[in-house]
Amino acid sequence: MEYARRVLPNGLRVLVAEMPETRSVSLTMYVGVGSRAETRANAGLSHFIEHMLFKGTAKRPSAAEISYAVEALGGSVNASTDREVTVFSSRVPARHYLVALDVIADMIRAPLLRETDVTAERNVVVEEIRMYRDQPQDRVHTLVDELLYPGHPLGWEIAGREPVVRSLTADDLRAFMQAGYAPERTVIAIAGRLDASEATRAVEEELGGLAPRAGLPFPGAPKPSKARSKVLVKRGEQVHLCIGWRGVAQRHPDKWALDMLNAVLGEGMSSRLFLELREKRALAYDVHSYEANYSDVGHLVIYAGVAPDRVKEAIVAALTEVARLRDRLVEDAELARVRDFVKGRIDLRLEGTGGVAGWLAGQEMFYDRIRSVDEISAIVDAIGPADIQRVAREYLRPELAYLAAIGPRIAVGPLAAPEPELMEMAS
Repeated sequence: MEYARRVLPNGLRVLVAEMPETRSVSLTMYVGVGSRAETRANAGLSHFIEHMLFKGTAKRPSAAEISYAVEALGGSVNASTDREVTVFSSRVPARHYLVALDVIADMIRAPLLRETDVTAERNVVVEEIRMYRDQPQDRVHTLVDELLYPGHPLGWEIAGREPVVRSLTADDLRAFMQAGYAPERTVIAIAGRLDASEATRAVEEELGGLAPRAGLPFPGAPKPSKARSKVLVKRGEQVHLCIGWRGVAQRHPDKWALDMLNAVLGEGMSSRLFLELREKRALAYDVHSYEANYSDVGHLVIYAGVAPDRVKEAIVAALTEVARLRDRLVEDAELARVRDFVKGRIDLRLEGTGGVAGWLAGQEMFYDRIRSVDEISAIVDAIGPADIQRVAREYLRPELAYLAAIGPRIAVGPLAAPEPELMEMAS
């Protein structure tokens, strides 16, 4: 992948990839601040700011003017808040990319953050919080996060808590943004049919005037909870389960072995969890596993939605699949398939401008350099069965597992203090 890279005097990093065969341009901006930089007193502030930046800027004083500026061109503009990063993105026809850049830059550089808008948007954010809390298939992931990172921002809901959100003011948002939106912790990547030199100059004109600042620190990760399980009683036709383990940080040498393990275990319709719990046992419609990696810590989680009378069977079946990874080497044929699966997803992701812009921004933000597809493929190909077994034995031991569940009392009540043999029966 060919790209140009420049660091502006204020520390903001710019990466541009020319893709002359395309008809679009995508922009992705990573700002190195998120819910992990918050405290109990302002939890939800990062997410609230993300909402408020769409409410009006110096050039476009209303939400309608911001959306019209991009959508009228046939494009889109969006944003999302995560634990350690806030992401802004846009995709437009190539001839209009400078407009999209101007819209996003104006949101970062000159948001209005009016108190009247904050008052109105509080209700929107509160309804978003309530929506997630009413959806057990979403909320159960927060429960397992609370076990993995007790009393810590990594274990809190990114959108925050309703009482805190209702108390936030425009001054709170302005102060947090002033401290946290640091150019030195910001990356903007642009990919598509454009001229790299022109694009880089345009970014400098738009954002080069931002004043350097240190950014907000992230508190160190806590020890996991001493409690092994956490349940929430809620009426419904299903029990939503998560079984989680602490994993590794973004740059840890074992990250890629755990990525491969996760692909074997629970990614896609040919994964072990899907084939065993859904296809063979008909225990779940949705069953999968996933990873998260942060600057100094990470985790791996299994999720399944199951009938209340089959909860124990589902837990045992999932833990048995984990035990297989500890006890037996993955066969060569399965590993070859998973290697192609992992590499193929990267190939397909980098086919479009959005994927390329996201790849460049993410690699620069989290690794400080851009690794090529060939380099990643070489890492994947070098991971063998013994590597997967080693990380399974080190990180996915039964005594390190945490269990979260939401569902009817009769089903989740016994999981509030699960018998030791249930958590360790697959050892």
